[in-house]
Amino acid sequence: MSLHRLGLETDNFSEAKRRVWWMTYFCAHLCSVVRQSACLNIDDDSQFTTPYPRLECDPEAWLIFLDALRIGVASVKFTSSYNEQLNSHTDMSAVNEQMKLLDRWVLQVYNRAESYIPVSGAVELDPSYESTTAQVMRRLSRIRLSSTRIRLHRFQAFSDTPLFSENHCDLKTTNSFNNSANISSDTNITPYNMLQSPAFTYDQSTDICVASALTIARQLQRLPFPSTSIGVASPRAMPTCTCCAMQASYVLLMQFYKLHATHTQPILSGDLPQDTERAVDELRHGLEDIISSMNNFATAFEAIAGMRDEIEIAFHIAFPYIATIPR
Repeated sequence: MSLHRLGLETDNFSEAKRRVWWMTYFCAHLCSVVRQSACLNIDDDSQFTTPYPRLECDPEAWLIFLDALRIGVASVKFTSSYNEQLNSHTDMSAVNEQMKLLDRWVLQVYNRAESYIPVSGAVELDPSYESTTAQVMRRLSRIRLSSTRIRLHRFQAFSDTPLFSENHCDLKTTNSFNNSANISSDTNITPYNMLQSPAFTYDQSTDICVASALTIARQLQRLPFPSTSIGVASPRAMPTCTCCAMQASYVLLMQFYKLHATHTQPILSGDLPQDTERAVDELRHGLEDIISSMNNFATAFEAIAGMRDEIEIAFHIAFPYIATIPR
């Protein structure tokens, strides 16, 4: 069909063909990100002549949507190179410079995603309008870009300390399902001291990770529900961002334990400085939003239930006084 080599023709089917091709491109590259393989070449798309699809209400939405994914693939390649350099104890200056460039690229595309002012900011968007499609694409782009920033900064911020027991996305696994409790009581999460002259400081990377994780939590909750029959539970969207949710959950939980490690009294004792209490509440609400979103995805995609359960168990270990989040 040569969908990747279409021209500028504008017949009745040209827009549909463009969307088919670029969603095929999206899905192939998304698999590369999820599998952490980065096996596809994104450095040269010149062989693809098919124009980008176009939403009249938001002409840039498709390009932002695809650019967010391209950066995700580039970040997978980066982390692979980063780990190789780190394990070989070689000079990290080139890798650090690449990290800065990727981080700037993320911010540039993120600012473009933020620049569009929708006609309505309501959560209950009407799925029958393409303006809703444009807003959802921008929200998914923000989620993916935030996840990419976490991937770039997670090692510097949290030393890649394992938290979950199962292999989800590129997160390291533990030997014990209750490792969250072990982290809270035994581990002092400190900057990884092998890095010399890192691209970002420990505190900078931590702040970036936490802000990105909270963005993911908020944007997941802002995805609209589809129009369905009354009483039918339906997912907000295809679960293309569940790895982003896992990354965000990891960051919020690790930041909670980091706060726990810096205080002599229990973090949930209620006798804490106001700033710390506010930070803990923000982390908790972010995790609740993520679990709620994963519950929603799991209504139609059973495989996601395992990811949701791991987050929920870790959440209740961290916040044992919180009632079960409704499903």
